[in-house]
Amino acid sequence: MSNWVLFVIIGQFLYAIAILIDRFIVTKKVVSKPIVYVFYVNFLSIFALGAIPFGVTIPSVWALFIAFCTAVSFAASIYFLYESLNNSNASEVVPVIGGVSAISAFSLGAVLIGDGLPTRFIAGFIILVIGMLIISHFRFTARSFFFLTGSGFFFGLSTILMKILFVSTSFIDGFFWSRIANVVVALMLLALPSVYKAIHHDHNYHKTPKTNKALFVIGNKALGALGFIFILLAIEQGNAAIINALSATQYIFLLIFALFFGKLLPEYFEEKIHKHEFLHKSFATALIVLGFFVLFI
Repeated sequence: MSNWVLFVIIGQFLYAIAILIDRFIVTKKVVSKPIVYVFYVNFLSIFALGAIPFGVTIPSVWALFIAFCTAVSFAASIYFLYESLNNSNASEVVPVIGGVSAISAFSLGAVLIGDGLPTRFIAGFIILVIGMLIISHFRFTARSFFFLTGSGFFFGLSTILMKILFVSTSFIDGFFWSRIANVVVALMLLALPSVYKAIHHDHNYHKTPKTNKALFVIGNKALGALGFIFILLAIEQGNAAIINALSATQYIFLLIFALFFGKLLPEYFEEKIHKHEFLHKSFATALIVLGFFVLFI
């Protein structure tokens, strides 16, 4: 197994934990609106300033432009993701977003950077995407489906843009400037009166005890940031479309977490696997695992 595949699996494991906490934050109204959480998620990228001693340089204008486009795409993807989590369980949201992001990354990668899939990967890729889509039951409202497909598209786009950024500059510069671009996007959101008002008057967030803020926002984003670093390492070395398809492993982790935490902490984790769904989800999970093996074994 290639190192970059292992990086993806580790990253998706950390993402799965972060997604469950994200669902708690959104559904339990730790923050009042998804756009408020998008602001905090992006602004917390300011901690990337700690990378300066590791050899950060000023890249070309083109690289800075791509970094900014990546940040905008990322902000859009997480906004749509949090809107989706408002209406559906994580184990149903994530597979569809993963399938759409895999398709968009494959399509955009082929068009923008010629990063197509070798023939031997096509069968596994298709099986993996079908497994992710089947797992969702296709039981979303038109509004939910809009947010799901929007999130998947922008996740896929941000992955391809990161690949382009790494081609244009070094890993440390690509990481640093894409994170600083996130901060710029957060400040641009803050400049919008409606967003500023939502953040300033977010009473639910400000009433949350400080220890809970640290636990649910900063701590959770630290997990997400660590997972993101592993995904970036994979993007630098591997195929962007395959990396998006491997978000299927995140679903498997979510399913395991839901089965465990749903019984241990049912008041917080509302994921449930009903008996009539067991066969359906087992079949879809088998497709996901089969797709993984066809791709890499």
